[in-house]
Amino acid sequence: MKLNLPGGPHLTYCTNIHAGETWPEVRQNLERYVVAVKQRVAPNEPFGVGLRLSAIAADALAAPGELAAFREFLAAHGLYVFTINGFPYGPFHGTRVKEDVYLPDWLDPLRVTYSDRLAWLLAELLPDGVEGSVSTVPGAFKARVGGEADVARMADQMLQHVATLHRIRERTGREIALAPEPEPFCHMETIAETVAFFERHVFASAAVQRFAALSGLSAPDAEAWLRQKLGICFDACHMAVEFEEPAAALATLSRAGIRVAKIQISA
Repeated sequence: MKLNLPGGPHLTYCTNIHAGETWPEVRQNLERYVVAVKQRVAPNEPFGVGLRLSAIAADALAAPGELAAFREFLAAHGLYVFTINGFPYGPFHGTRVKEDVYLPDWLDPLRVTYSDRLAWLLAELLPDGVEGSVSTVPGAFKARVGGEADVARMADQMLQHVATLHRIRERTGREIALAPEPEPFCHMETIAETVAFFERHVFASAAVQRFAALSGLSAPDAEAWLRQKLGICFDACHMAVEFEEPAAALATLSRAGIRVAKIQISA
């Protein structure tokens, strides 16, 4: 639901707390849990949904007729989707995840394909005037990153996806941001590592020129788009595990010009 605060943030809980890898399982969770929560906390106003879609669930939702049926379900229950958890590509419950939860990561073109699919789906679901976000893997599991060439490759694939976000805006008018989620044992683990990644590989002149070529934007417009549509997902639990003081972390991100596109408040 939209909060009466500066900037009008939207508040909900993400459906990744419920086990469900296939689209029928996800849909069942929405019917069973999200509708009930909406009735208790926002019975008389639209209630936002944080949707978690695995790769197989995303493919199923994109099938002819399925997306239209889902939009009818949302409208019937006063729900709207404004953010997607695009972090776990595959199984996230009932099996060992550990470092495999990050695969495919941003070293793998499959991560780009998956993220593109989620963004196009979100563009079909967003209400008018609402910006969307998709949270994602913070690059890769740290042990997978062999050196600067790998870091540059991760950044370039993120730029390719953000170029897709620009195409989505051009074709649909929908605005969506990508939000890597810093967390332990990943390439972007600490706030300092996150700032270093953005400054060296996202906001640097070479990256801006690369994105300008991908998007067709001028260099100034390309940099502005990157700063607006490639931010981070700020997870309070991960910050606590890293012993990062939230106010200081947010101030550091602000000084670096890194947008917080999504916040996860969890214990």
